[in-house]
Amino acid sequence: MAATRLRLLAIPPEAASFSSFGFGAAGPCDAEVRGRLERVLEVFVEGYNLALARRGQDELAAALRGRFDPHHVGFAFEGAGMAYALLDLATPWRADRLAAFVGGPGRDHDYIAMVGAGLAIARLPWGRRRWPSYARRFDPLLAWCMADGYGFHQGVFAPGRYVRESAERAGPPAGLAPWARRLFDAGLGRSLWWSQVAVPRRIAQAIGSFAEERRAEMWCGIGTAAAYAGGAGDEALGELRELAGPYLPDLLSGVPFAARMRDRGGNPSPATDRACRLLLGRSPEAASRWLAGTVREVAADESIDRHIRLRDAYLEVRRRLVEELRQHRKEAPHAS
Repeated sequence: MAATRLRLLAIPPEAASFSSFGFGAAGPCDAEVRGRLERVLEVFVEGYNLALARRGQDELAAALRGRFDPHHVGFAFEGAGMAYALLDLATPWRADRLAAFVGGPGRDHDYIAMVGAGLAIARLPWGRRRWPSYARRFDPLLAWCMADGYGFHQGVFAPGRYVRESAERAGPPAGLAPWARRLFDAGLGRSLWWSQVAVPRRIAQAIGSFAEERRAEMWCGIGTAAAYAGGAGDEALGELRELAGPYLPDLLSGVPFAARMRDRGGNPSPATDRACRLLLGRSPEAASRWLAGTVREVAADESIDRHIRLRDAYLEVRRRLVEELRQHRKEAPHAS
């Protein structure tokens, strides 16, 4: 069965190349940066294919941890999340693979594996239709991540429709709940880190082509990508700060999400350390604690209706992070 799945569903390694997507063709880019970002996509594809080929989830998780370095291993778990969600959605009579993975051997990388699941939703014609019922199998705070992965997929695989033509379009796909629309845009923004080859001015120009109400989440996605995937140097991080303008708190609010994923996964990276210190002035551990504490506060806030608190938790977490960042800027207007 595993051999059949691999033959039918495997993604060829060359599909991870920037040339296959046309990334970098529209302007100059640093070859080293391009190579680092391509490597992330290669690891994602390897993780996906390994999940299709391996019979046991414990065996898979051990193989991923043994095969990839700390900077890249999370992307392999993301690929595995996509593979398990794809199999779940294709075989509804046994749609428990991803839940077993993120609740078991993949629990330390649960958030990024759930982002991978969002790519599976985008790839199947019936994915969006089945998504609401499928998402109910998971903790709402994990189910957030699928909408982000959905947006990322569309930005990478359909940039003509979702990025280049976006200024003429109303917004994310119709029918998404408000929280899902916001996370779709965060994932779409994150995809620009790859499609614009981490060139700050190209990223800012691309985000500026979207409707104003969509830009905040896209800058948040860039913050997460810059801090988790990295690939660009310190100078690019400083340039992003300048180009974000009024969306600087949104850019910065994406960084703790990256720090939290690495903290939970136990896979620290110099790229995340630099982004946390240069952009937030905090260590990765402090940034992770900040996000985790904010999530706990929102989940425990009894002034918010419980159903709304769980359903729209992402919106409230983001609001609180941004508000705290804005307050900090008012108190320290000369801080870099």
